[in-house]
Amino acid sequence: MTSAFRLRVHDTLTGRLLPVRPRVVRGRPQLSLYVCGVTPYDSGHMGHAFTFCAFDVLVRFAEASGVGVRYVQNVTDVDDPLFERARRDGVGWRELADRELQSFLHDMGLLGWRRPDVMPAVSHHIRPILDAARRLDARGYAYKTDALYFDASRYRGYGRLSHRTRRSMVRKLRDEGLLGQVGPGAKQDELDFPLWRGSAQDEPAWPSRFGAGRPGWHIECSAMAMKYLGEQIDIHGGGRDLVFSHHEAERAQSECLTGKVPFARTWMHTGLVRYEGRKMSKSLGNLVLVSQALERAPAAAVRLYLASHRYRRDWSFEWSGLAKMARLVERIRALVEGEAAGRAPRPGVVAAGAGPGVRRGTVGRGLPRRFAAALADDLDTPRAIRELRAAVRSADREAVVAMLAVLVGTASLS
Repeated sequence: MTSAFRLRVHDTLTGRLLPVRPRVVRGRPQLSLYVCGVTPYDSGHMGHAFTFCAFDVLVRFAEASGVGVRYVQNVTDVDDPLFERARRDGVGWRELADRELQSFLHDMGLLGWRRPDVMPAVSHHIRPILDAARRLDARGYAYKTDALYFDASRYRGYGRLSHRTRRSMVRKLRDEGLLGQVGPGAKQDELDFPLWRGSAQDEPAWPSRFGAGRPGWHIECSAMAMKYLGEQIDIHGGGRDLVFSHHEAERAQSECLTGKVPFARTWMHTGLVRYEGRKMSKSLGNLVLVSQALERAPAAAVRLYLASHRYRRDWSFEWSGLAKMARLVERIRALVEGEAAGRAPRPGVVAAGAGPGVRRGTVGRGLPRRFAAALADDLDTPRAIRELRAAVRSADREAVVAMLAVLVGTASLS
């Protein structure tokens, strides 16, 4: 069905819409997708949900069109914010990570999210991460002082993904507290970053030829993406706040590690969600938690509200917008469950959510043409929702169910 699959998405590196071209794997069209996941130290909020639900729509649209998706999303359970929160709360870092990861999975499950095929945790992948660091060092792309650093000057395209000048990159590192020390016994240049670093006394440490310690932030994703998806991947995604420095560094070290260009054929980034005039973030404390949104509206309404915004644009969360989608979902539920026309509900549809009524891999034959065209055009979910509204107005129950399966997955209508 690849001949019927059409999708163009915005590539951060080139700034252009690029066609997504599935490869044939064991006789079947397939895409490889890696999305940067959470650092599990606090409850999931709507900014997280926006990113992961956007990629959920991509996955479901591809699978509904007959294209398999090998989907990997990491768990950063070895990171400074996690250790800082564990110290503050007086709990073990692993206990905190496990608890918050389960909370995240619970919230996303309620939102009808299709769980990735693999969710590798950093703490369980130290060996491949260390191997990647060792190979970079052996090939002259790294140097050892107080930590093992990647030499950013060895990668000529550093800064191109984020479209930043050197001055802009240094300023952002300083603003985010990631600049570190430069000079004798430390890193040689402001843009260099650690591949392997020492651990504080209360932090986990693993033995290595570079000294006992733990991975730097960026190397983990290169190592885990390659372990599960190979040396080149079709789509690499995440929030726009990761473009620099995380994805910039990841691109550089990955292509130096393998000598293969590009590491990612397409870089996709979601916009930032604001609340009360500022970016929604844990550090600022201006959060709308997924659990709070679900207290006020059905899960399907939350999903549709997220999808009512273009995935790569910033937007502001408004409770009134969520309420508007809840009213739409009530109309949808009446139609799908047969209440509007006095019919009995169709067996298997929307008993526990919108998605189970349509089997994976068969939806694509019935996706309404204009709905599919909207998603094929850089995942234009607001336009896709307009097609959903039109189908509700015309009481096209079958089309509504097919569209819901892509837009909200298995999220409940009630």
